[in-house]
Amino acid sequence: MVAILKNDGAVAPIIGALLLVMLTVVLGGLVAAAVMGDGVFGSISSSTPMAVIEVKDAVGGVPNAVQYKENYLVLEHKGGDPLDLDSTFVVLSGDGSSYVGKVGHGGFKVYGQVTAKYFDLTPDGTCATYRSNNPCIEDGIWSVGEVLVLNGDDSINGTDASTVRVSVGMHSDTSNNYGFKGGSELSVKVFDSITDRVIAEDIVSVRPVG
Repeated sequence: MVAILKNDGAVAPIIGALLLVMLTVVLGGLVAAAVMGDGVFGSISSSTPMAVIEVKDAVGGVPNAVQYKENYLVLEHKGGDPLDLDSTFVVLSGDGSSYVGKVGHGGFKVYGQVTAKYFDLTPDGTCATYRSNNPCIEDGIWSVGEVLVLNGDDSINGTDASTVRVSVGMHSDTSNNYGFKGGSELSVKVFDSITDRVIAEDIVSVRPVG
């Protein structure tokens, strides 16, 4: 009887320890499932970059007094994470115009609410004008202190394809060039394409050319 009592006494702590281990494993699994189910795990592994982007200058105007190539937006990376240009895109929106049809081969200008989307900021898929204005993009990273220059004719050179897409109101069949009205307000948003979230945004006044 003594031996049996000693064995019972030894079994009880062992069973208790095993139950605690099992409970820990189960609770750990439940927490992991809850985190992954709520998308928290995804946000940790693919978090939106944090960066301070400043609009250094926004200058422009609409034809005929001003050409599209005279429209410029200058953005400076002031601090925070370096941005992978392959997963960073910019959206500009404001009062202006674009050209419908092929430039030099018939067409017409349209005026109204312009939305210009830069879907690819890397050297690939962009024309020579954009690449020459932005020597910092060669490494594919937008780092602190580097300036990015966007131009109204970034999509136009007659040979290279472009990932700049411009629409004016209901017109989406434009030549993807753009001009924003001098003195008007321009919305600038920088997005991370992986998380589809805004990295930085601002509303600035367009300085008239000249």
